[in-house]
Amino acid sequence: MLTNQELIKFANGNTDFYEAAMAYFCDGEKSSENKGLMQEAFLAEVEHKSGVARNGLEVNAWINHPSVRWASMAIVESTIRAIVPVTILPQFEAFSDFRTQDFGDVTKFDIMPHSFYVVSKGGRGERTSFRQRKYVSELTLAPVEHIVTVYKKFYNVLANKDNIADFMGWVLLSVRTEMYSDALIALNTGLATIPVGALNVAGAFDLKTLIKMCETVQYRNGGVRPVIAGSATALMNVIPDSTSGYRMNVDGEGDGRINLMKSVMTYDILKLDNAVTEDGNLILPDNKLFVISPSQDKLLKGVMTRSLSNQNEYYDNADLTSNYTTRVEWAFAYASSAYAGVYTVQ
Repeated sequence: MLTNQELIKFANGNTDFYEAAMAYFCDGEKSSENKGLMQEAFLAEVEHKSGVARNGLEVNAWINHPSVRWASMAIVESTIRAIVPVTILPQFEAFSDFRTQDFGDVTKFDIMPHSFYVVSKGGRGERTSFRQRKYVSELTLAPVEHIVTVYKKFYNVLANKDNIADFMGWVLLSVRTEMYSDALIALNTGLATIPVGALNVAGAFDLKTLIKMCETVQYRNGGVRPVIAGSATALMNVIPDSTSGYRMNVDGEGDGRINLMKSVMTYDILKLDNAVTEDGNLILPDNKLFVISPSQDKLLKGVMTRSLSNQNEYYDNADLTSNYTTRVEWAFAYASSAYAGVYTVQ
């Protein structure tokens, strides 16, 4: 179901291709059947949007029609613009206040104070004690432009020899991965600044130490219950074993799976999606557990502009390929009024 109002307006009632694209890229329905249906829906939408039918025209004549060229480009651009936020936003919900803006806009975040007022003993009959006031800080994020150019025989896509999903898929995945990687790097960098102490502990895993950190974060955040987060590898340290006096049941006959614990002493466990660097290494460490309070204030502040894209004519290149360029601006900063903890398991 389409929820992007800009895309709904662009579709103008003919939503078959856009719903197929959302299902394929956002809902994970990546079967070969759905891939073929999306290609057919794309060509049908090009016909509808351009007002030029394929039936009765030779393939070259249809592809070279100016309205067909415009429609195909406009459809791809509008779809990618709508899909990127849908695939990006769910990954950031646990630790990032992530907003979208138009090019040229300025996004400001309010960072609320996160300390208690001093409550002092007073003598009877005093009118006031010393006055106290907390001030709100402002953070302005200036997004940085990121650009990617790929080339593809878009002529073959319109000739129904290649599938539009292959063209769009890796562009979307590349932008999403790069953006999420930047967010995780900012998260790691910010959490590394927590001073060693009650909220930054290193050593062999000890459940009592972890729960003490959770309690400290909870009550320094005004009673908001935190979660224990980390990569799947890091969270394996929380799985109970016999040496700790616990037992783990492995269902080998039913689903045949070993799952992470759902909660420890009422503190939920949250697996964060990981990402890889350019050399293929995982970004989230495999030995760090994070204690965070997503409902108090997100640790990261992030902003993203809507994507802009352009494409040249396939006859401009000698090999009949088209250059497709998409640009998106984004930025992340570690700034929060919430306390967090880091447990480095050694």
